[in-house]
Amino acid sequence: MSIRDVAARAGVSTATVSHVLNGTRRSSPDTQQRVLTAIQELGYSQNQAGRDLARGRSSLLGLIISDIRNPFFPEVTGAFQEQALLNNMDALVMNTNYDAHRTMSSVKRLMGLQVPGVAILTSQIDPAVVSMLAEHKIAAVYLDLGRVDASISNIVLDYEHGIVEVIEHLTKLGHRRIAYIGGPLHLHSAQRRKNAFLESAMQMGLEAPQTIDADFTVKGGYFATSKLLNGSWPSAIVAGNDLTAIGVLHRAYDGGLRVPDDLSVVGFDDILFAEYTQPALTTVSVPRIEIGRVAFQALWTMIADPSHTGREYWVGTKLITRQTTAVAKVSASG
Repeated sequence: MSIRDVAARAGVSTATVSHVLNGTRRSSPDTQQRVLTAIQELGYSQNQAGRDLARGRSSLLGLIISDIRNPFFPEVTGAFQEQALLNNMDALVMNTNYDAHRTMSSVKRLMGLQVPGVAILTSQIDPAVVSMLAEHKIAAVYLDLGRVDASISNIVLDYEHGIVEVIEHLTKLGHRRIAYIGGPLHLHSAQRRKNAFLESAMQMGLEAPQTIDADFTVKGGYFATSKLLNGSWPSAIVAGNDLTAIGVLHRAYDGGLRVPDDLSVVGFDDILFAEYTQPALTTVSVPRIEIGRVAFQALWTMIADPSHTGREYWVGTKLITRQTTAVAKVSASG
């Protein structure tokens, strides 16, 4: 069925059908009802590609994430898609698997689809991608990019506040030897978390805190903990994300250490699994639903603004205390 069939059934022009479908011009209630009835009776489905071609802009928004398997991203993705649907748009999700070439390829595909905006919520981004989108006046929002400009907005996660809360919590429990297992230092988010830990530890006067750069995976957390437990071990381990913390819990169990009696453990992100580890993981909550909503709002605001003025958006973090932290033992060596 075509728009002409709908127009003939409703007894109106094709232009009137188009205006009713797109809400571009008011029609009388009677005319609008006749068009909608004809659409239902004929089972007409609008050609979205043709509609986008005529408008010169897609009703799609792009969402590019680092790793679709990472439990951090499903809630971000779901919230972004929900906001898009509420505003009569759709979201096309693309996964880069931390590959810069895949990121560039995804961006080019989205540009070919004439999307008006792209949310790139990856751990790192090639400056060439940022420049390319800005030059084509495609609204883009990034995660921890550190730059705001025309067509460029940035979401900043307050990692520092979360880390400070962790150190304050552990020191109040009497922990003085606190180690940190982070992520790859080529990731800006990993650098910020590690630096926040070292600065906070120094301010609290902790004993030469140990740090290990891992890969933000369960396996990486497991093997990094093995290194920390050679000889003497810290009384507490702070992990750069929850997957790493789960690896710490597994290694502690395999080594006969009781958490939190022998070792306190803190994660970061508060993914769904964190609440269901044994014992339940103390961690820093990152509001992923809010990130998804803010990412959409950032794009929507720029798209509606003829100058595409970008903004910076701060998203807070907070410590969630569960069962993996306790008062430090007098001696934490073995």
